[in-house]
Amino acid sequence: MIKNILILGATGHLGQVLTKTLVSKSHNVTALVRNPEKFDSSLRNIKIIKGSVLDEKDLQKSLEGIDAVISVLGHGFRTSFPIQEKVMKILIPLMESNGIDRLITITGEALIVSSDNKSLRADITSNFLKIIDPYRMNDAIAQQKIIEKSSLDWTVVRTPIHSNKGTKKVLHIGMTHPPIWQTVNRIAVCEFINDCLVNDSWIKKSPIVF
Repeated sequence: MIKNILILGATGHLGQVLTKTLVSKSHNVTALVRNPEKFDSSLRNIKIIKGSVLDEKDLQKSLEGIDAVISVLGHGFRTSFPIQEKVMKILIPLMESNGIDRLITITGEALIVSSDNKSLRADITSNFLKIIDPYRMNDAIAQQKIIEKSSLDWTVVRTPIHSNKGTKKVLHIGMTHPPIWQTVNRIAVCEFINDCLVNDSWIKKSPIVF
């Protein structure tokens, strides 16, 4: 049973909601962060390790006693640094050598995978973002390729833009891309991530949720 969770990106908007969600579900949470002072001071019972997700030694230390890793790392608009790709190149071999099988990560719904229900809307959105924000799209594509080649029990959760509004439960889970205007509540995303920890329905799949 998965109980000990390492979160990467825990100080971000989604990361802090995810941390609260997992703690409320009685998971033991470890967070590898550069700036612990960014953490919500109300959060308790969390093991905080100060370090970089790009440092192999810091990642190795963070993986001790861990059952699953959740990455909610992201980057800003037109950021040229491929954070997701770089982290996965370091993280996945460490997980494999440490016998940690479960990996969940998150990316945008504009990413297209081979099992998608094909649509003109998805093609237009993906191609548009490749033009206006190639850094983010290329990073998402590279991360997906690296993860799919691994031996891990992985899930890549694809979402539209995150919001604090709307229903706190995911209403759609599948391989169909949402309407262009669609958003998803951060709490709903985090609840779905927790569901992925406790059942095997989405192992080696990349569901779109909203």
